[in-house]
Amino acid sequence: MSGHVMDPAEELPKQQGDFLNETGQELGPDNDVEALAPPEASRERQHQRPTLLWETLAKEFLEYEQASPYLIPEEQQRRLLDFLPLFLKAWEESGGIVSFPNIQFLASEVSKLLTEEIKKKLNGKPAEEARLAVGCLLQLKGEEEDGCVLLRSVYLLSQIDSGTLWNIIKSGLPVALMQCLYLFFTFPLGKASDGETREEDEQVQEMFVQTMLNLYREEQGLEELLSAAELQSLIIATASLWDQCNLSWKAPTGRVLRTISKAQTKTAIMYLQAADCIKIAIQNLFKLADTLPASDMCEAVSIILCFVKDSYPISSALLLEFENNDGYQLLVKILLRWERSPHSEGDHRVEEVLDILTCLTVCGKTELKVSGNITHPQLPHFDFEQTQSSGMTVKNLQAFQVLQSIFQKTNDLHLCRRILLAIKTMWVWDTMNFFLLEWTLQPISQFTDIIPLKPHLVQIQFFQLVESVVLELSYVPHEILKKVECLIKENLVPFCTIAALQCLHSITKRDLLFTDIFRDSGLLGQLLTQLRKQAKILRKTAGTQAPCLEQGTEKELTCVMLKMVAALVLGSVRNAVVIKDYGMVPYIKIFLDDECYRSDTLCILEQLSVINTEEYMSIIIGALCSSTQGELYLKLDLLKSLLRILENPKCHLAFRTCSGFNGLLSLLSDMEGALQDPPSGAWAATGHSPILELVLYTLQGIATALHLDPVNSDFFQRNGLFEKLAEDLGSLGCFWTQEGQQVPVQLEKGRTFAEFLNAALYSSEPFPAWLKSCIQILSFLDHMIKGTLHLESCLLEIKPAAEEPPWDVQKGPQDQQEGHGTSFKQLENKLAASDYRAWADPEDRLEGGNCAIVHPGAVCVMVRLLPKLYKEEHPELSQEIQCSVADHVQSLVKSEKSRQMMCTSGLLSTIITSCQHALNNDSHPLHLPLIRIFEKLASQSIEPDVLRQFLWLGTPLPAMTGACRNPAKTPLYQETSLCKAACSEDSGAAVLDNPVVPQLAIRNTSSPWASRGSAMALQTSMSLISMTSPRNFQPYNTSLAPSFVEFDMSPEGYGCLFLPTLSIVMGPNVEHSISGGIGMGARLFPPLGGLTVSSWFLVNRFCSARDAHPLRFLTVVRHMSRMEQEFVCFAVSFSPTDRSLVISTEEVEFQPLDIMEPEVEVPNRSSAPTQIEFSCTQQLATGQWHHLTVTVAKETKRNCIVSAYINGQILGSAKMQYIQPLPGNTISMEPSSFIDIYGYIATPRVWKQKSSLAWRLGPTYLLEESISGETVEVINKLGPRYFSNFQAVQLPANGHSREPQLTALVAEERISFGINAICSSTTTIQDIKSCYNEVDGRLIAKEMGIISRDSSTPVFLASNIAGHLAGPLRTIGSVAVGQFGVRVFQSCPAANSLNFIGGPAILLGLIAMSRDDHAMYAAVKVLNSVLNRSPMSEKLMGHIGGYQLLAYLLRRKTKLLNNRILQLVLSIAGTAELGLESSTIKNYNAFQYILSNFELWSNAPENLDLAVFSHLVEILRPSRDGCRNAKVAYQMQMVPKLVFLLNDIEISCSRVTTICTIFSSLLQGNFNTKDILRIGLFLVYTLKPSSVDESQICPYGISDLPGEALSQTSGKTIWLRNQLLKMLLDVMCSDKLHLSSEAQEETFLALGPDWFLMFTQSHLHPSTVVIGVKLLLHFLHNPTLLSKFKEGVVAGRWVENSSTGLDILMDNLKSGPPVPDYGPYLVFGLTVLQVCLINHIHLPEIYLLVSGLFLGTPQCDPPEASKIWTPCCSGSCRTTKQRTSLKLGCAQRQWSCC
Repeated sequence: MSGHVMDPAEELPKQQGDFLNETGQELGPDNDVEALAPPEASRERQHQRPTLLWETLAKEFLEYEQASPYLIPEEQQRRLLDFLPLFLKAWEESGGIVSFPNIQFLASEVSKLLTEEIKKKLNGKPAEEARLAVGCLLQLKGEEEDGCVLLRSVYLLSQIDSGTLWNIIKSGLPVALMQCLYLFFTFPLGKASDGETREEDEQVQEMFVQTMLNLYREEQGLEELLSAAELQSLIIATASLWDQCNLSWKAPTGRVLRTISKAQTKTAIMYLQAADCIKIAIQNLFKLADTLPASDMCEAVSIILCFVKDSYPISSALLLEFENNDGYQLLVKILLRWERSPHSEGDHRVEEVLDILTCLTVCGKTELKVSGNITHPQLPHFDFEQTQSSGMTVKNLQAFQVLQSIFQKTNDLHLCRRILLAIKTMWVWDTMNFFLLEWTLQPISQFTDIIPLKPHLVQIQFFQLVESVVLELSYVPHEILKKVECLIKENLVPFCTIAALQCLHSITKRDLLFTDIFRDSGLLGQLLTQLRKQAKILRKTAGTQAPCLEQGTEKELTCVMLKMVAALVLGSVRNAVVIKDYGMVPYIKIFLDDECYRSDTLCILEQLSVINTEEYMSIIIGALCSSTQGELYLKLDLLKSLLRILENPKCHLAFRTCSGFNGLLSLLSDMEGALQDPPSGAWAATGHSPILELVLYTLQGIATALHLDPVNSDFFQRNGLFEKLAEDLGSLGCFWTQEGQQVPVQLEKGRTFAEFLNAALYSSEPFPAWLKSCIQILSFLDHMIKGTLHLESCLLEIKPAAEEPPWDVQKGPQDQQEGHGTSFKQLENKLAASDYRAWADPEDRLEGGNCAIVHPGAVCVMVRLLPKLYKEEHPELSQEIQCSVADHVQSLVKSEKSRQMMCTSGLLSTIITSCQHALNNDSHPLHLPLIRIFEKLASQSIEPDVLRQFLWLGTPLPAMTGACRNPAKTPLYQETSLCKAACSEDSGAAVLDNPVVPQLAIRNTSSPWASRGSAMALQTSMSLISMTSPRNFQPYNTSLAPSFVEFDMSPEGYGCLFLPTLSIVMGPNVEHSISGGIGMGARLFPPLGGLTVSSWFLVNRFCSARDAHPLRFLTVVRHMSRMEQEFVCFAVSFSPTDRSLVISTEEVEFQPLDIMEPEVEVPNRSSAPTQIEFSCTQQLATGQWHHLTVTVAKETKRNCIVSAYINGQILGSAKMQYIQPLPGNTISMEPSSFIDIYGYIATPRVWKQKSSLAWRLGPTYLLEESISGETVEVINKLGPRYFSNFQAVQLPANGHSREPQLTALVAEERISFGINAICSSTTTIQDIKSCYNEVDGRLIAKEMGIISRDSSTPVFLASNIAGHLAGPLRTIGSVAVGQFGVRVFQSCPAANSLNFIGGPAILLGLIAMSRDDHAMYAAVKVLNSVLNRSPMSEKLMGHIGGYQLLAYLLRRKTKLLNNRILQLVLSIAGTAELGLESSTIKNYNAFQYILSNFELWSNAPENLDLAVFSHLVEILRPSRDGCRNAKVAYQMQMVPKLVFLLNDIEISCSRVTTICTIFSSLLQGNFNTKDILRIGLFLVYTLKPSSVDESQICPYGISDLPGEALSQTSGKTIWLRNQLLKMLLDVMCSDKLHLSSEAQEETFLALGPDWFLMFTQSHLHPSTVVIGVKLLLHFLHNPTLLSKFKEGVVAGRWVENSSTGLDILMDNLKSGPPVPDYGPYLVFGLTVLQVCLINHIHLPEIYLLVSGLFLGTPQCDPPEASKIWTPCCSGSCRTTKQRTSLKLGCAQRQWSCC
């Protein structure tokens, strides 16, 4: 079994299905059933039926095969003919898949039968009869078409495989079919039927021809055909009988002959040559050339050419025969005749002839030999020597000459284009063909001369061909180009000239070499001359009606010339110079006015900007300024050109110097009212879209000129051009410009700025045209802020937004107003989140949610436009967009860096001046966001004048507006919320991100002035709290951020402060004029005594391990003249990898990191190392200021001791080598040489390395001595805001004085430099050279990479704050190097600015204005915040007597005091930080005048005096701090104040107890006789007269007295006296107080014995007597005092000592006669004591005390039972007294003996 799938491409047309049905094979009934069956069943049945049919046919044919030898021929023929229809049906149903066992035998039988049938019809008949017989055999005639069935069967069998095909060929069928074809071709059927063939005949014809093609493709079939003469006859017939043949058989005959031609073999060629087929055919065609139609001639000759072409690869015999018989002349004759005859445009017959002729050009045996004649210059990558032949080179010049000759002689469009295409095809075959042809026949050069005569399309194609020589062959054909230039010069045919110029234009763009070629050839000059003429014509006809002059061809030619000139000047400076030398610039400008010339003219001008940017800028800016409103597109084109030029940073200078900024701003000024809604005036005819596009490109031009250009940015900011920009944008017409006040409305939660952008620009919901314009302009500004407006991607993002509003164009104003009322309400509710996706939220687009502000001035522009986003017709929508923009601005200043940038750009002043109405009106929706922005920025830095305006100080109050006059219309919820916020605020919490907002102006309401002032005070205080409260944790001395220089290594990888001329070491023969710096005399380096580096720094962000970048605090580099190398001699850095401080004195060459040589072991002559590391892992934290000090103490020889300190704490000390005297390995210094020493702080450009490291530098000093650890601690305590030279440092007060002492920490000549950002300014190189010296100017310019004559680049110079001090040469300061990695911020926070506008007086005024506890608390809180953060405020507070004023105000407002205010007062005094434990007294004045003002606190509510007393007890506890505090309290006269409080009869027992505790702590911490005298004097005051028996007043013990007894004056006095006596006794007996004998004697004698004895009187209460005896006997345990007590002591000392200094006062108070002074008198203590104690013999404690004194033992407490004194003891009083007297007398005698 064999199977074969027939190629679908070889199948017959679709109509053959019908043919099969017509053969008599009727469709059976199954077909109808199958049509009705389901598709699945039908498919299965269709698959099974062919298989069964093939099996049936195989069996039937097997029977035929077996029976065939025994059948007669007629029977065989009948059975075979009966079998074939079944075979064809099976073939059809199986889709061409044959499953037949003996298909070859079948093919042989069928082909034999067909051959026999054909021969029967041909034998013995004339040609015409044979033609009819064969035709009838193969035609369809009802059901007897056996010949057609045979033909179809053979046709199908010939497609199976080669074996089957060979069996068919063996049957002789090829010759028989050729005989039939000859008859069909040569004998037409007749005129009536000729050309009118039925569809069935066409099908038979196609089967017949296809069968022949299948047979003749095989070599066996062709060999079989050559055995007869039919092929020769047919070939000759096609050449001689073409006009007489059967028309329907022309094409089939040509197909068959072409197939035979392709299958030619050597035998076939010999056959054709022997029969002279080619020769006879040519001769016959020559005869018919004049009569036969040209198209028929082409078709006939193409058959001959096919045999010639196809035979050449085998043998050249036929080609030679064709050439020898004038075949080429025949072709020329035929083609030229074809031109003159009518023909269709795309005749395939002539195209075939030309294609074959093109192929014949490469037919030849030998390669052409030509000598290379390459004219230079050529393109760089062209190399003729390496050009290799591909075998397709031209060898037959005669064939090509036919093409060349025809092109030269004909003007036929089709022929010329086909010939040019043929030439291009030859070049594609092999690039050598161009050179072979051009160096022999020169076709292109010759064609150039005649190309103007050809049709225009031919001209275009020809010049494209010339263009391909350059573009594809990379060859410069100089001769051809010269001829093309001549054509341009002659300009015979303008269209041809245009095509030539376009060709040269394309060539010119190929390589810059052609710009030189065409310049040297004179083409450029020729074009410029022509353009000059056209420019003059344009100038003369400007404004006149002469449209014809510049229309049509001439205008197009001018355009092409401009394009050519633009291409020639592009990238060629020499050509630009030629244009300028020709004086063409004024003429080129003329072409700007015409839109069709503009783009190329701008291109030329842009290239001219390379040689003279200023001239270009002046032209463009001048054209922009002189353009009219109607020339909108001219402005757009000019701006686009300007943007292209501004992409080059080198053009920014010319833009600025040519008033580019003012020119662009003038464009905006000229557009005043252009965006009005509805438009008016000349703008009414212009849509909003081009106007907004013009605004966009104008802003983009400004942004591009500012981008990465510090000079332009400084110029734009310094000249107030941002304010001008805001003014111009505000006058466009879409912003509100009326003078009336905006009516505030209550808004719900509004949309964000990003949502507004999407809703207005991309949503289908309606928006007012003015609002859309405003939002688009704000979006432009937003991109400008972020530095993306100049980017093309940003332009693509913004431009779709500039669409014309699709609504309300035809609406009238009334209709619009009516529509607004409903549509905007729907808009607010309908817009979903999906509507906002087109424009991402800016916070999401920015890294980390923090916006990087590139142009802070644009933020000010946005804020200036903020109040202008208003229309009275849409108040709610207006204020909603206002709030969204304000919130967007607030989001821009979230980060600390952004706030600092905005502080320096003047945003605070802008808010004050532009948004005054919103600030004055606390009900305005913008009030809160603006206040928040203001507070955030003011916490970083604010100018005093701006802060004064914010507080409305020094400025008249604004006029009251109508919106504020009616109190009923103004909601009061803000005030209530303020109060609630103040009440709920924690005492230790600071208002940070959501402060309560004050109202800045007093509203004219009907409430009293007091309440208005209190509300204003509250709101202002809350704002000041937010401004002055710390927003991150910092130590006390660094809580107020200093000015700093920030170094960020991520943008550029470097950034530093360059310190020129730290020192210079000069030889004796060197002139001093080469020295830089300031000061007189040489400063030695290295210093003889050592050095110290002191620096404050803060690390924002450490780098990772993979991008490790050290913090370089100081790097000292030196360079010796006449040496190339520079050496680092001293470096202090911090290594982030191991968190260690590295100090190096090693001499290392100063060179880039990537070429630094590996370290080489150098013999160390000293045992000390050259590099030391100190670990500081635990000491450093990000976000906090740290103080680093490195001291280098020089020792003998070459060593030194290095010590490092962090925050005043030593890290360690080590010995290392000191800095060597000379750089590198230099041993000695020549007399005429010198050494420059300069320094770097941070990373210089040489060590560029990108990293994530970011850190800040505060005050930095280099001292030329090694300071002590105590000095380091003092410097650390001064904090980073100190900016002086340590010459008058205020040291803390010592124990003898409260006033601080001024001390010089370092000698002024020892200070090399001090760098502080607060003492900095922006200058230029020229200013530095004029103010300081030339040397430093050149050094700085070299380091910054600018010329030394620069006078525009801003240079940040931090002056040396030690520059004015006495001493030798110093550096002028430090210069910031690095455009993006260095940022300078001069800190002036609100807490500091307050000092310049009144300082604490303002805050005291807020306290005075307070009328409720909330306002009071807020005012005191802000005062506390300012005093704690600003040392200057603290000094001013003391200077103006602020603490006394504060005490007075608190006393006046006692009812408003509470515990929270007390905590603030304690914080002000420094005795208790908020939320912290007690500490030492820091603020003496606050402690003295406020905290120690007990009269103030005693009248305060909430028992605040008890809280004060309790706090005093805490801070006076015996300890190191307690003793210090007690000493301060003594100096503050606290004891007299407390004693004065005890005089109050209403004082409670708890207060007395606490006061006694305070007394005890004071005396124990700072014991002194004066306080003892004061207390003793008060104790005497508590004694009753002798006539009052206290035992009768208080019969019970004092400790057991009931409450009502203590409430009585007498009982309370006794209790008070006893408490004080106990306190004194406790103090004297305290273990913590160890008084010496001398101190005890001094105290005892100061009081005198009579003072002690007064407390033993008989009328006193027994409890008092017991305590008094204890106190007396405590002193008498001292033998010296006991002796003096016995011998007698002068009485009245306590009166005399207490009245010291009161003599003058007493004299003034005396009104009566003076009391006589009786002089001193002695008191014999034991005698008096004996008398006194006799009255108290009933007290058991007396016995114990006296016994203890007698025995010399310490006091011991009696049993508890003996302490109870009862009246029952008084019965035997007299007896007891006598006994006691005897005992005391004995004791007295015994003491005397002792």
